[in-house]
Amino acid sequence: MVHFPIALLFTAFGFELFAFARKDGRAAWAGQALLVLGTVGIMFTFISGNFAEIWAARAHTPQAPILLHGNFAQFTSWAFIALVALRSFVPLVNRSWFVLYLVCSVIALGMLSATGYYGGELVYKYGAGVQAPPPIAATDIDLANLSLQLNNDEIAYSEMMHHIFGWLVLGMAFWLAYQGLSLPFVNVVRALGPVLLMVGGVFLMIFSDHDSWPLSNLKPITDPEVLAHKIIATLMILIGIGTSLVRKRPGDVSRLQSHLMAIFALAGGGMLFTHVHTGAPYSDSAVGVYLHHFFLGTLALSCGLVKMLDLSLTRSNKVTQIAWIILLFMISMALLNYTESLPWYLGGSGR
Repeated sequence: MVHFPIALLFTAFGFELFAFARKDGRAAWAGQALLVLGTVGIMFTFISGNFAEIWAARAHTPQAPILLHGNFAQFTSWAFIALVALRSFVPLVNRSWFVLYLVCSVIALGMLSATGYYGGELVYKYGAGVQAPPPIAATDIDLANLSLQLNNDEIAYSEMMHHIFGWLVLGMAFWLAYQGLSLPFVNVVRALGPVLLMVGGVFLMIFSDHDSWPLSNLKPITDPEVLAHKIIATLMILIGIGTSLVRKRPGDVSRLQSHLMAIFALAGGGMLFTHVHTGAPYSDSAVGVYLHHFFLGTLALSCGLVKMLDLSLTRSNKVTQIAWIILLFMISMALLNYTESLPWYLGGSGR
């Protein structure tokens, strides 16, 4: 799970660098394809790392190096999600922007290397995942953290927020389906989606977490869970503004809106994979969160990849358009039935 994404992403950069030097469109295509595959690989690696983190902590591996590795992994994952988004807007012929993309790639690969280094330290220095007592004992605070649990108010609030955004995603699915069917007043309906995104983004910015308001509090900056919610809220607002502005541009408006929505689906999927509940990071409820978000993240990534595939074709494809809308409906149903517990098939309440 770890080494294939690393190899893919470094090879992707090699292809892109070669493409830039030789102005080779085929190499650029290969590099972009490997970038997408490597980034998707990182998402699956991250979720497996979340579970490994829980078992390592329960085996009394010190939690400070676990947290350090996890933070590097999280920000590295977000960096490559941003790279995929940037690359989708930067053709090889745009030399100045392509240079910026290559510079950003070097920074992201540096972060990836640091993540790998600290992950190696976890195994070889702290004994994570090794069938022997850890060479460095866990602290009293580490042991106390293992007993932390989310309280009922936090669980109820999180479930409520997931359900609210299930309705929002359902609205977006109907919005896209209406446009796909070319029903009457499609130009009027096309304006509603951006408004829905912006309103949802503002709502999430304010009410994302049980105890993260006001924004002057440092928690939205220092807590990865809260920060992820604020980033998603910011993306919703920016994508909403962007999809609204492109309505006034000449050309294929639906295609431009779809490109922005595909980027949002990919970014949202990545955020779901890297979502953590730091209030009780080693509890059974955290395991349940990771499992539910793994399913949601897989759907969201599939949604974004299907739409990116559709956009890469010379003419729009009905199959990919229908698949995109079906996946959105599936995401909305998963959110509307979301529970903050282990799934029923693993002995959880399945509330």
